[in-house]
Amino acid sequence: MVLGKSIRRSNGHASSSSSILDGDDTSSASGGGMSIYYQKINQRVAVLEKVAVSVHESRASTREAALASLVGALEGFVPAHFIGWHLRGEIVRGCCASIKKGAAAKEARLALRAVALLAVTLGPGSKRRILPAETYNPLEPGPGSKKIMAETFPLVSRILEVSTDAPLVIAALESLAVVAFVDVAAENMDDTEACMKALWGLIRPSTGPKVAGVARKTSPHVLAAAVSAWTLVLTTTDGWKKKKAAASSPAAWRDTAAHLAPLLHSDSRAVRMAAGEALAALAVTIEMKLLTRDSNGALISGVAARASELANEAAGAGVGKANFVEQKELFKSIASFLAGGKAPASSVRVSSSHHGRLTASTWTDIVRLNFLRRFLGGGFLPHLQGKGKVLMGEEAPLIGQVFVVKEDDMAMDHKKKVEKQRTLNRERQIVSDLKHGSSHV
Repeated sequence: MVLGKSIRRSNGHASSSSSILDGDDTSSASGGGMSIYYQKINQRVAVLEKVAVSVHESRASTREAALASLVGALEGFVPAHFIGWHLRGEIVRGCCASIKKGAAAKEARLALRAVALLAVTLGPGSKRRILPAETYNPLEPGPGSKKIMAETFPLVSRILEVSTDAPLVIAALESLAVVAFVDVAAENMDDTEACMKALWGLIRPSTGPKVAGVARKTSPHVLAAAVSAWTLVLTTTDGWKKKKAAASSPAAWRDTAAHLAPLLHSDSRAVRMAAGEALAALAVTIEMKLLTRDSNGALISGVAARASELANEAAGAGVGKANFVEQKELFKSIASFLAGGKAPASSVRVSSSHHGRLTASTWTDIVRLNFLRRFLGGGFLPHLQGKGKVLMGEEAPLIGQVFVVKEDDMAMDHKKKVEKQRTLNRERQIVSDLKHGSSHV
């Protein structure tokens, strides 16, 4: 994923949450511009300090208001080093208590979003030693998101198992996926595998826990959210084939693909799009030539044919308009990928300038970009511009400046260029195997 880079003054942008690029606050990278930036950061830190106390109040309405303030502050972006260890611990404990209570669904949803945003803010954390002047906190030392995963996973997985409240389940799905996505930077494969198993239980209820002895039914909205969440975590599993042979069983992954393929025929457009992304990401992420025509001819042919149909769907009477264009574009990319290995392409504006764009050119990056944009909403740009390296693997730009340059002119170091070309070549080879078969499986 490439963040265009060139320096020009920013005129700001619209956002539903507070932003580091509001108005003229960032017209300068020095002097008054930086002063205003830090004022906003300090204001958000003050909110966190207040929330760390009020989130433990006995009155539900007080806790709910505190969590809403917490979500707003974290969406606006706060550098991790501004959040002290004790503050992190109090916030996570308060959020976990709100999730446990479960009586107020809105409170639990806000708490789930808050812990996920905190994980994004803190990143995987650092392994630095505790200084004598610092107070030890049970959440530290070690990767921040790993500790959040340890605290929240039992609570979130329980919601996924028993809750029938669709909005709450979707909030739990997104929270679990985001925390696991950040946590995997520490290569914690056990956490990742457990997370994927919990998510798959909603995608394929027969493999999940039973309620009163019967497999639960998953609504289209929840199913689409579950597939998207599972796919985000899937993009972190590239190292499994090298480190954990059991996790890369060819039969298991073929069975996964065989279950996802019929979802392309769902009546729900959201489910169809989520399944399409999942199948494309599965093919290139696992990278084991598991889905060849020799062993899965009918499956591959069916996916390719359905992708072509959805890419050319006509906007006639009775056809829903929501995400219609997005579906056509997605499946055009999938059809082109399956037909000839053409690399996908997606970009998003990262500034008020029409030239400042973040470009994704692999399925892994596109899945991550799409999910993070949906999850962060109005907080996407503040987080991208304030901490792009944590979210997207790119160096973060300087505060108050817009970095714009065409991808071809990007001054990437040699290692990044080689890695990007290797990824593209790998995806083309996988397509070749899909079309012509492979003797490796």
